[in-house]
Amino acid sequence: MTAVAVIGMAARLPGADDVREFWALLRGGVEGISRFDPDDLIRRGADPDYVRRPNFVPAMGTIREPYHFDWSFFGYSRAEAANIDPQQRVFLQAATAALDDAAIDPTRFPGWIGVYAGADKVAARADDQLSELAQYIGTEKDFLATRVAYKLGLRGPAVTVQSACSTSLVAVHLAATALRGGECDVALAGGVAVTGKGEWGYLYEPGGILSRDGHCRPFDADADGTVPSEGVGVVVLKRLDDALRDGDRVDAVILGSAINNDGGEKMGYTAPSIPGQSDVIRYTQQVADVDPADLDYVEAHGTATKLGDPVEVSALTDVFRDSTDATGWCHLGAVKSNLGHTGSAAGVAGLIKTVLMLKHGELVPTLHYGSPNPLLDLDATPFRVVTTTQPWPDRGTRLASVSSFGVGGTNAHVIVQGAPPRTAPVARDGARVLALSAASTDALGRMRDDLARALRSEPKLDLPEVARTLADRRAHGHRQAFVAGDATEAGDLLAAAGEPAPPGRLDKVAFLFPGQGTLESAAGAAAHRLLPGFRRCFDEIREVVAERHGVDLTPVVDPSAADTAWFADTVHQQLGLFALGWALGRQVADWSVRPAAMLGNSIGEYAQATLAGVWRPADAAELVFRRATAMAALEPGRMVAVKAPAEEVARRLGDGGDVTICIVGPGSVVVGGLAPAVDEVLRGGALHGLDVRVLNMSRASHSPVMAPAAEVLAALVTTVPGARPGVRLVSNTTGDWADPDEITGPAYWADQLRLPVRLDRGLGTLLASGCDTFLELGPGTSMTGALRRHRDWDTGHTTIPLLGRPEDTERSLLRALGTLWERGADVALDDLRDDVFPVSLPTYSFTPHDPQQGSAQLGPAAPQGKPGATPTRKPAGQPVRSTALATAERLWRATLGTDSVAADDDFFALGGESLMAVDFTARLREEAGLDITVTEFTRDPRFGALAALAERADSAVPRAVDAVVLHGGTGRPFVLIADAAGGALAYRTLTEELGDHALYCLEPRGPLRGGIARQAAHHVEALRRVLPHGPYALGGWSFGAVLAHEVARQLEHDGETVDAVVALDAYVQGRRGVPIGVDPGFVYSRIRTELDAALGLGPVGAQVRRNPALRRLLRTKAAALATYVPGPVAARAVVFRTGTSDRAARRLEKRLAPLYRGGVRVRPVGGDHWSVLGRPHVRDLAEDLREIMIEAERVQ
Repeated sequence: MTAVAVIGMAARLPGADDVREFWALLRGGVEGISRFDPDDLIRRGADPDYVRRPNFVPAMGTIREPYHFDWSFFGYSRAEAANIDPQQRVFLQAATAALDDAAIDPTRFPGWIGVYAGADKVAARADDQLSELAQYIGTEKDFLATRVAYKLGLRGPAVTVQSACSTSLVAVHLAATALRGGECDVALAGGVAVTGKGEWGYLYEPGGILSRDGHCRPFDADADGTVPSEGVGVVVLKRLDDALRDGDRVDAVILGSAINNDGGEKMGYTAPSIPGQSDVIRYTQQVADVDPADLDYVEAHGTATKLGDPVEVSALTDVFRDSTDATGWCHLGAVKSNLGHTGSAAGVAGLIKTVLMLKHGELVPTLHYGSPNPLLDLDATPFRVVTTTQPWPDRGTRLASVSSFGVGGTNAHVIVQGAPPRTAPVARDGARVLALSAASTDALGRMRDDLARALRSEPKLDLPEVARTLADRRAHGHRQAFVAGDATEAGDLLAAAGEPAPPGRLDKVAFLFPGQGTLESAAGAAAHRLLPGFRRCFDEIREVVAERHGVDLTPVVDPSAADTAWFADTVHQQLGLFALGWALGRQVADWSVRPAAMLGNSIGEYAQATLAGVWRPADAAELVFRRATAMAALEPGRMVAVKAPAEEVARRLGDGGDVTICIVGPGSVVVGGLAPAVDEVLRGGALHGLDVRVLNMSRASHSPVMAPAAEVLAALVTTVPGARPGVRLVSNTTGDWADPDEITGPAYWADQLRLPVRLDRGLGTLLASGCDTFLELGPGTSMTGALRRHRDWDTGHTTIPLLGRPEDTERSLLRALGTLWERGADVALDDLRDDVFPVSLPTYSFTPHDPQQGSAQLGPAAPQGKPGATPTRKPAGQPVRSTALATAERLWRATLGTDSVAADDDFFALGGESLMAVDFTARLREEAGLDITVTEFTRDPRFGALAALAERADSAVPRAVDAVVLHGGTGRPFVLIADAAGGALAYRTLTEELGDHALYCLEPRGPLRGGIARQAAHHVEALRRVLPHGPYALGGWSFGAVLAHEVARQLEHDGETVDAVVALDAYVQGRRGVPIGVDPGFVYSRIRTELDAALGLGPVGAQVRRNPALRRLLRTKAAALATYVPGPVAARAVVFRTGTSDRAARRLEKRLAPLYRGGVRVRPVGGDHWSVLGRPHVRDLAEDLREIMIEAERVQ
């Protein structure tokens, strides 16, 4: 049987908030059951008559704050959270913590993750004011596993398991079986039990299953029952071979498991059965290929009842006697002595205890055991009860088994082995990045403190393992990164850390590229060693220049190949800097950092042009080589840095001399010319009294002496194909924005070589452009240093030199990566990790709130990487003055479940999400008469901004369709057309991924009457208000793509040019009514779905049944689709389709060819119709769209 590894765990149990505390409780022989004062229970709301009954036992195993829930973390509003059974809320948080413990980010995990779990009876009733469907989904146990799958994005099987007390161990068996069958690649398994509010004790009944005094005494002569308890436990499972291959931490190994049922041959339905239990134990040993004599320990079900314990020991003895007659050698224990009976979580609690003992090599005591229950006849069995903490018996491989038996007869048994011995990989020397993140600043602070305590209290924690674990976990919006060389330094940094900077987006980034003279020995060594993307791109250029020109760039990345003389060579300097800048730029792009602008100094301008798409990398390398060799063929020159204003230096040099200013920087210049002339100036005292430094450069670029080389370069540029840049570039020669048409021409690059670099002016252009983050992609800090010295610099700007100074390149690089990651970049921190194993670290620190009590004092918004406004309870700035605004306030409170409304309250910070925003604005239109679109509302989703919109709505000139600027970037605008229901909001994530490109969206203000042609006419009118003439590039998702096609047809009919129509998972029919991508029945079924929604039928319609405006919109949409047959257009089309194979895509292209005279391509894309515009699928989609937009511009 395939072995299954336990690679992560999470638990909240009586007396223990997490697995660490649970182990401390077990080792210390501590009972976690709570005891209450009856009078205090009455003051807290308990029924006095119940509490004062003589057989009332004021004891129970409770977990801390079981009703509290971090709803904003999971994207719920308070109103939604209040309707979810507390057990499901507790389990959702435990499942998140378990994946953290396993160092698995579900958003990056390449396989399927399954969920198998069960819960006790519903702990709290739903709000009677809600619909039956809402109550059902919020409270029924059916949705326990699927809720986890939905909120964590898990694509494997999600199965809710119910078998009473054995539920969670049955879930473990089913999860392991699914892994062995290939149904998933990782599985979560566990269970949860939370009692209703006010249940703080129980009534003792003689002969029953509950203890008379609130203590559970398994196997003891005084045993008389268990204690009801709460708890949750989750284990993360993976096939052992996969876990070893992937370098996961392995805490223990499940060798085999089995489940069965007692059937009818027993005393009663709730009674246990010796044959049933012995059968499941015996079968588990057979499938695991384990002999009973090899087992060291059995974790029993151990309810401490008069009937249960004797039956269990008898069943175990019956099986063990198949192998041996020895007595007293196998250790026996039961975690219920510590916790009581945790219901559906009981089995997994026993498993987690056993795994911890195997992991730490210790057996822990079973409490309250004084003398054996005589009914067990324990001395005649193979078993002895563990009563003290002691080392695990040294018999070779550690083996244990766990039992869990449910009322009703479903039995589960698991055999667990200690983790296999593994040779720990040797970690590299050097510093590491420790990356912490959370959904709020407060949670991040708690996590920082938790990790600092762990590093100081657990000396065995190794920094490379800690770094790997943190890098592999899911990243949240609030982030803080630390660079440390060892655990002690890391603990000190964490303890001393202040508050992190507020989360921000890297959407106003400028790339800077340094010039010749900055490249030093092995400047790129750390990047080449640590960054796969950089290594790949650098090596590609290295191979090209080695093959074509015989130049080896290895000294740039290899200290052993370093030679000072090598770096003094002009060709080496320029090719090395180009390769370095290009590779760093591509690496940063892999992290989804898109520049809004770029500025390269001297040779750095070639790297920026290549990254902007002006040249192919190999062609650019050819230009750099020819430029450098043309310069090297000239007479030797010299360049001198002078720390003085350009005006002062120019006055001293005079006019018409042979030494000229080559580079004008902030407060300094570089002068140059032929070597004799420069030497004469230095000797003659023209620069006397100024801070002068001779640069290590053998030619005077950007001076008149470069004229012959400039002519050679100009001739070569004419032979290299070029394209307009996709990013704004700053010109060296003017210090202003480069003309996108001129930058491909020979004159531009000839001037760039012979004219001075206006660096000071160029940096000012960047600072005035709105860019706030400046990333230096090259060695040293010359560009970021110059920027910080600029007169327009202020503290609102951030500089990040990626490589930093040569003496500290690795730490500089790691600090830069940490800073980028803190600011929201998708830095692949796992690329930096060593091949070490993850370790168990403190998991996410949730922010507890009780959704049934108080007002919504919440932190940041739930969406990943988005800052959220912290709501305040101060009164709004002005009283509500209109019935419409009063209705808006009522709808706000009803939608979000808040008790009051303040001007600064943020819709998304209070748990709102995209579909809720669509519903909210539709209800505003329907009930308050406020014509506010989703886009208008979400641009600033605070209530105060909504009030301002409401005031303007009455005076606005009515129009059918708005033209919304999604992003005011560069290049020809790409115009998206909104789907009828979601508006421009549907394109929010796509807009973020597309970066700097100019994007518009045509969005209807409400339902449009008439067919597709009439609706498209409104869109054409809106488009021409902002873009009167083409050429146009149009696109849309779903119904928006239908409109995009018709808008293109009407524009062409009016004499305009449409270059491209992009359909994102559309369902446009072909000319004969045949839809794109599917069989002819698709149109009917799609329209039927739309009508179901419009009429409030079926599961789809149930979601919109209460929203008349949305129903009318969908009904109009369905009717328009039913009658539309598109006409042909001259534009070319690109159709992105989900769920389509390459072969099917080729067939579609043939069927669609008559519609698009410019040609058509069908591209399969990941996700489904609803997820294609969300992460991670939208990243690939955005990359393809960038190519399409650049290609459309090249055609012109």
